Amino acid sequence: MRLGDKPCPDGFQCRNRRLEHILIFHSEDFKPQERYSQVQQKNPGETLYIGFHRTNAEAAVSIAHSDFAISTNPQTTMLGQGVYFARSMAETEGKANSAGAYVCAEIQMGRVKDVSPGSNINALRGTRDWWATYDTVYYNHPNDSRDEFCVKSPDQILRWVMVVDAECDKKVQNYGLNTEFDDTKCGCI
Repeated sequence: MRLGDKPCPDGFQCRNRRLEHILIFHSEDFKPQERYSQVQQKNPGETLYIGFHRTNAEAAVSIAHSDFAISTNPQTTMLGQGVYFARSMAETEGKANSAGAYVCAEIQMGRVKDVSPGSNINALRGTRDWWATYDTVYYNHPNDSRDEFCVKSPDQILRWVMVVDAECDKKVQNYGLNTEFDDTKCGCI
């Protein structure tokens, strides 16, 4: 999915961190930043990070009108309760339980608990045990395309941009915005 009419000329080397730019001019597999631990090594104390969240169109509308909901289902909360993000749109595939909308967000990571496959990750499943000490759990998967992270509070999501898949958003068709036109005859003048 590329929403713009041309790709970013900088491709995967792009350093532009504007959320709109990322969603419009980059492909699904674009990762705007390295793993969080690598960002920390280069810039200790940097706690802003970009993440991608996938949901259905109805939940996207709810997010737009109120806020993100904390996932609490023990079957789907491998890193514990919170709001889940991946490092690219493509990486939300197979993790999110629904589809129809993407969110690109700037997140205040705060105090981060790094976990890897060797750690006792199952102890986190469905719990809030880490909330007293950490703001975020970041899972360093052996394949960095499978990394994900979970924030304990929607308040950590500072800014976001949302895209709803065309087949889930009927407003474009209902308002006739899906065709080009030369004149804007609205009959209101």
